[in-house]
Amino acid sequence: MRSQNLLDVIKIASAYAGTIIGAGFASGQELLQFFVVYGTVGFGGIILAGILFAWLGYRILELGHRLNATGYHQLLYYACGKKAALFLDSIITVFLFSVLTIMLSGTGTMFQDHFHLPYSLGTGVIGILAFCTVLYGIRGITVMNMGMLPLLTLSTLSVGIYSLAYHGLSTDMLVNVVPYDPQNGSHWLIASILYVSYNLIIGSTVLAPLGPHIRSRKLRFWGSIAGGFLITILAGFIAIIVMIHCPDILNYEIPMLHIAGMQHKINSTSYVCMFLIAMYTTAATTLYACAGQLSHVTKLSFPLCSLIIIATGMLCSQLGFSVLISWVFPAVGYLALYFIVRLGYLAFLSK
Repeated sequence: MRSQNLLDVIKIASAYAGTIIGAGFASGQELLQFFVVYGTVGFGGIILAGILFAWLGYRILELGHRLNATGYHQLLYYACGKKAALFLDSIITVFLFSVLTIMLSGTGTMFQDHFHLPYSLGTGVIGILAFCTVLYGIRGITVMNMGMLPLLTLSTLSVGIYSLAYHGLSTDMLVNVVPYDPQNGSHWLIASILYVSYNLIIGSTVLAPLGPHIRSRKLRFWGSIAGGFLITILAGFIAIIVMIHCPDILNYEIPMLHIAGMQHKINSTSYVCMFLIAMYTTAATTLYACAGQLSHVTKLSFPLCSLIIIATGMLCSQLGFSVLISWVFPAVGYLALYFIVRLGYLAFLSK
């Protein structure tokens, strides 16, 4: 594979994985509620999710390339039809905006609690960074994710290796079902599909407009495969770390941050910084999607729409991570299932 082709594969994989691996993923709360709660069988859910991410991510790239898409809404209307897409589009926009708002408020809280700095400084910093990033369009989002992914990987490995060195790893730690009531479906299979469903909505905001920029079908395929593989490996590793600390971390909104806090000061500080970066990438991605949709509907310029969205987000009230992940994410996952089913149907129809 030529160096330019390899770079394109890395670009797709980083953009895809970096979009999925946001603040909810890095917190450990997302993986706890969708996989860890089911015990060992939850790892089967992670593998299934990875396979679906790889396949459906490729389908989104293909449709984005074919439609010369500039945003996820074009794929939504093509796959679902006008009436269903209009309803889903409204729900998705509200969902993405709620995620953006929580990232802003979460950063403010982190600044206040961990660095003893003003809450408004935290929201202001992430707001400005996200705004500046989206002004560079899909290129800005891609470069951002390419930079974030290695930092997340290193921080996660550091915390995980420290935990495994201290606790050791035995099958007994992974066999017991976590004493926690799953709220994302009564079965690990349902939880896994829901996890893919709502995450692909966020993923499509980046993959759809990225598709037209990658000319080779082969590169789109391998980029999506690599992205799905990265998501699976990191999800499995974080799930193991969270599981060996259960049930002690069940009442924490950000389990991984608590685990890092029990370790060496370097691990604790580095994970706090990495988590802030994860919130920034999630904020920038959701801002990019919301501003693109507002610009599409109102015909206002993209920079102006970005400014309106980020300013409104700072004024809105906040929710906690666990509330968002327990109730909002699964609800959007159920609603987005129609989009996922249609993607699969169109994939087989085109063969």
